[in-house]
Amino acid sequence: MSDEIGSVMMDGEEELVMPTIPIRPNNAIPVAIGILLILGSMLGAILAFGSAAVFLVDDELRAEGGFTDEQNRTFDMMKESGMATTFTVLYGSMALGLIVAGFMLIRKNPLGVKVGMAAGSIFFIANIVETVWIHIVAEDYGFEATIGSGLIMEFACGAFCIALPLVAVLIPEGRAALYRESVTFDSMPLTYDEEE
Repeated sequence: MSDEIGSVMMDGEEELVMPTIPIRPNNAIPVAIGILLILGSMLGAILAFGSAAVFLVDDELRAEGGFTDEQNRTFDMMKESGMATTFTVLYGSMALGLIVAGFMLIRKNPLGVKVGMAAGSIFFIANIVETVWIHIVAEDYGFEATIGSGLIMEFACGAFCIALPLVAVLIPEGRAALYRESVTFDSMPLTYDEEE
């Protein structure tokens, strides 16, 4: 009997045979993920510029801009504690990693998945560092550090940044496009005892 599809009776057991289904590569999956990573790198560049802007705004500009006392303390805290420098470097490297990963995925290079995950991990780590750092130095500048819903959103965004490049390899069509090898749905034969 043909083993393409159907069932075969052998010694009181029925074995179902599933055909091998080849997966066609879908080039749109890594390209779409790559474009999303490039857009994410733009957000990372904005975050890096926002951290670096602390150095561009001096006391004179703050006085002309009508900054409140709380805003001035926030700027002082970021500048004096080193937070602005640290987050400029972290967010800048995240933006650079995401844009490189995006172009790698658009060019169907599977290394883009690893680079994208590493860049997303930088964002996740930056959120942890920021939370701990603010709790350490907030009292010195007259702030009360609390954990709120913004922190939950930051961690959710960090987890999304790490997981997004994985989508390209978790979907079989995307994996076939990235690795340029035949991907098939193979299933183990299911064995059922004969009903008595």
